[in-house]
Amino acid sequence: MNLKESLIWDAHAGIFPSPEIDLHILEFWKKHSVNYLSINVGFDVMSRDETLAALAAYRRWLLAHPDQFLLAGTLSDIDNARNTGRLAISFDIEGINALAGDINMVEVYHSLGVRQMLFAYNLNNSAAGGCHDIDIPLTKFGIEVLAEMNRVGMIVDASHVGYSSSMELIERSCSPVVFSHSNPWSVWEHQRNIKDEQIKACAEKGGVVGLNGLAIFIGENDSSSEGLLRHLFGLIDLAGSAHVGLGFDYTPDINVDLGAILSARPDYWPAGQQYDTPNIGHAGPSKLRDLVDGMQARGLSEIEIKGILGENFARVARKSWMEM
Repeated sequence: MNLKESLIWDAHAGIFPSPEIDLHILEFWKKHSVNYLSINVGFDVMSRDETLAALAAYRRWLLAHPDQFLLAGTLSDIDNARNTGRLAISFDIEGINALAGDINMVEVYHSLGVRQMLFAYNLNNSAAGGCHDIDIPLTKFGIEVLAEMNRVGMIVDASHVGYSSSMELIERSCSPVVFSHSNPWSVWEHQRNIKDEQIKACAEKGGVVGLNGLAIFIGENDSSSEGLLRHLFGLIDLAGSAHVGLGFDYTPDINVDLGAILSARPDYWPAGQQYDTPNIGHAGPSKLRDLVDGMQARGLSEIEIKGILGENFARVARKSWMEM
């Protein structure tokens, strides 16, 4: 199976959001046949101003490199990028703190290229519960934000979100909800992984779960193809192949000092969850060939494999972005 003949959609990169990042690192995804990538411009540790600064810098850089990259807001843009040999990029935000309590920011972010937003990043916030915190339902503000995201056409993402809030998002949302980068708890018991009930509920409402390549969410710092395939097949067995995709959460080497922000809020990465593992591994788009070979060996059809590589997330985008 030729990867270049398939739409390859990576629903979330693990690039640390900062105006200092040299986005030439995106050439890695392009090299490995990815057609569309969502990159993070903010997460709950950052303020609204910091998120907007990263977003502004990323937009300026991408628009200055139109020969290799296309800032995409529609599926037509993604098709255009594929046809012209470019990588299509849009943005995601990990958590509602980037709104600073102002629901009007949802449409502002959408207009600037944010096409996917999570409701929390590990800890509880003004909208929802986080996966490393006390389990709570959506707040009144969270319900209002969900309705606004549905209105403007933004993918609702429940990765990093706590159990009750994620289940309520799935139930309330007018469009399918995704877990853009989350692995099954039943394969590896980590608080960032999601329970069988979450996976099944997501699939029943038309959503997609993206396979995560961060090694501590796969096993004991396991970034092997075999480890990835265990989680991939776990997702397929629970959700069905039409509701599984890729969200590698891949973090390439970057020349930015993360020590200050990580030490300022260690509670976002609590003890006992492997975050202190030395040299945490990352499995990313370079594993695509191994994943395809593994799926073929298991007997998945070409249609099923193409769905997992990208068509399944594109289906959700078509409904969420309100495209005909």
